[in-house]
Amino acid sequence: MLKKLFSFMSMPLFMTMAKVDGPLFSLEARGKIADAIVFFPWKGRHVVRQWLKPTNPKSVKQGYLRVALKAIGKFIAKIQLIKSGDSEDSRIYQQCTSSADAGMNWNAYLGQGLLNDLQAGGTFITSSFLNHVSDYSTNLDTDCLATLGVLGTALGLEDFTFDYGYTTTIPVGLQMYLGAVAVYKQSIIATAPFNTAPKDWVAVDGVSLNAKMTSNV
Repeated sequence: MLKKLFSFMSMPLFMTMAKVDGPLFSLEARGKIADAIVFFPWKGRHVVRQWLKPTNPKSVKQGYLRVALKAIGKFIAKIQLIKSGDSEDSRIYQQCTSSADAGMNWNAYLGQGLLNDLQAGGTFITSSFLNHVSDYSTNLDTDCLATLGVLGTALGLEDFTFDYGYTTTIPVGLQMYLGAVAVYKQSIIATAPFNTAPKDWVAVDGVSLNAKMTSNV
């Protein structure tokens, strides 16, 4: 008995516990216990899984991926839709909602157009991203390049730079261009110029992209 008592007294005084709340027989747990397991709600269910320490290696490949994600995310944020307070649902938004797989959000579907093109077998390929950058800066018609920059700036896009991985500034025009790649790769709009690789576009095609982002034309 004494041995059991000393064993109890040697236990830690403070224990990490998950927060539990809810009506009787309908409890929900949130939080982690001793860096071992995690409780959290997911899609209406109460889930428990092993806790894994988050890692952020800031590798070169991770930096490239995050730049691509940020660029396409900024482009998507400028696509107009009524739910965001705009006057009408844009053509790109409408086409994405009608084309996306069941259960997939329209913006994820559009972003997938670019991200699928940057990977092979589930692995991100930095050279694929660099190829798009090269097409934009070297092969794209100079008038189209300038037009994408002007129209993107008018929409509120801004240049940005990442501090690791791909550290060259991503200009507004390139963000618009990568968005055009996503539209093209997903075959969201079947008519010209969207059935042509954006590297072959001219200035009027950049105007068409802007129109499909901002209106139902």
